[in-house]
Amino acid sequence: METKTKQVEKYSQVSLIKTLDDHVKNGTIIVPDGYNFIAAINSAMYLLSEATDRNGKPALEVCTAKSINYSLTKMVLLGLNPMQKQGYFIVYGNELQFMPSYFGDRAMAERTGITDIVSRVVFDKDEFSCEFKDGYPIIKHVYGGGDKITHAYCLFTLPNGRRAGDVMTFAQILKSWAHSKDPNRKSQNDSPEEMAKRTVTRRALKPYINSFVGDDVITDKTEDEQVIVLEQDSEEIQEPETSSEVENKEPEAVKQETEAKKQNFKNTEIPF
Repeated sequence: METKTKQVEKYSQVSLIKTLDDHVKNGTIIVPDGYNFIAAINSAMYLLSEATDRNGKPALEVCTAKSINYSLTKMVLLGLNPMQKQGYFIVYGNELQFMPSYFGDRAMAERTGITDIVSRVVFDKDEFSCEFKDGYPIIKHVYGGGDKITHAYCLFTLPNGRRAGDVMTFAQILKSWAHSKDPNRKSQNDSPEEMAKRTVTRRALKPYINSFVGDDVITDKTEDEQVIVLEQDSEEIQEPETSSEVENKEPEAVKQETEAKKQNFKNTEIPF
């Protein structure tokens, strides 16, 4: 008796694009100005078509259609494009998840009105001091040489003109890097200064990004069993910071300005 092989149906994004397009036209989903969500979805599908899970099976065949729809919709709600390295996809069993990257965090932060994002590392021979006034850092830094990193900091300008930011000791940065899925930590070892700046920048911007889009949209817990299906810098693939040693208090002006935008995400149901 001839045995029939079950045909695996590959995922198609056509239905999701139509559904999202209807929501955008009806105003129930608002995407950022200049963001082409159809191009972003098609770019994601191109990358996913080459992706496999840890067993070498195609991600688009392994993952459920619902999880793919959810991941692509989350990407659209955040206004990100993986072709611009603004996010990456991970396979967790038969589920697909989308996570913003360092570049995605910067893009989302800039949409809130944050400008002048700068980050620096501090070496052991530098003159460095930091104090906080009303929750905002006041930093004095004079470069003095040295080759041992002691701190890293990020500063930026809020929509109300105030300077905000965060500071991390190198010990805190190393603890963050310990969550990397790359046991060899190649990116951190090859470019510790650049990776330290990325780490502190992501932590500094996170409270403002979450205020803008909402924790329920942006946050996914990562697990050791998850498999990265798109090649990324290993610095990106780590547990997100859950708390800051120094509280970043969000000014009332920023809360008021972002609350209306945040409702676009809060009031939007996933359309499937």
